[in-house]
Amino acid sequence: MAVGISYSDFREWSDVDRGLLLALLAERAAVCSLCGHPMSECRDPKTAGTWQVLQEVCQPSRVAQAVAEEAGRGVVLTTRRT
Repeated sequence: MAVGISYSDFREWSDVDRGLLLALLAERAAVCSLCGHPMSECRDPKTAGTWQVLQEVCQPSRVAQAVAEEAGRGVVLTTRRT
């Protein structure tokens, strides 16, 4: 994963800040980008058949998707609660 900071800028950060960034990058590398579970679990054949799919509806996304279908391509939508 690329991070938008030069090495020289990174070196100017405090030890704590550098450590936090490195820990975040390590955590992201250990998490599956498809399901969000730890790769050690989701890629383990022993877990086959033990997963359950939960389906929920994000209400703002549902409304935005309906508007987007009518508005057409290239429209940028955001949502806010009224």
